[in-house]
Amino acid sequence: MSSRPSLATRRPNPRGSHHLARKDKNGGHASRTLGVAAHARTSDGKLRGPEAVARHLGRVTNWSRLRAFDLIHQRAGVEVERSGVIILATLDRLGPIRMSDLAAEIGLDRSTISRQVAAVVRAGYVQKLDDSSDARASQLKLTARGVEARRKLGEAWNDVVNELLAEWSNDDQAQLGRLLGKLAQQIRSFAD
Repeated sequence: MSSRPSLATRRPNPRGSHHLARKDKNGGHASRTLGVAAHARTSDGKLRGPEAVARHLGRVTNWSRLRAFDLIHQRAGVEVERSGVIILATLDRLGPIRMSDLAAEIGLDRSTISRQVAAVVRAGYVQKLDDSSDARASQLKLTARGVEARRKLGEAWNDVVNELLAEWSNDDQAQLGRLLGKLAQQIRSFAD
């Protein structure tokens, strides 16, 4: 039996909606469905269009934020906070950059990124280097320990994704990758 954390989580409400119970004017109970889903269902009960995307994207985002990090963290055996994972991934992707550029890339203000960078510097994952083009600035770069941590975290994430998609066809996986890439590009331009 594997000691790896399981992907199993609680099953969401299959209806995917919230209900409000209240007394009606005759003292009986009435309930109504709240939220977008109540108005986004077709005659066959399925969500469609932007409402379906919003519902499913919300579930994926919540799972990613709340559960995926724990799985990846445990499997990789790397001691780093959630914000540190994003910093390591960004520095791995972009190479040495200034803190102001890192903040802009991640979408955080300078004071927030300063605290988060300080934590990964203290942990030995990132080092500050003098910026040859500006004596007042420094560049952030992954250390050898940071490169190794990023490698382990990346492998753990790939394992989780492979498990999630194990029963999907190659065509479905390719379509999901294409559509997520399109969505990521749209989000990036939307945020700018």
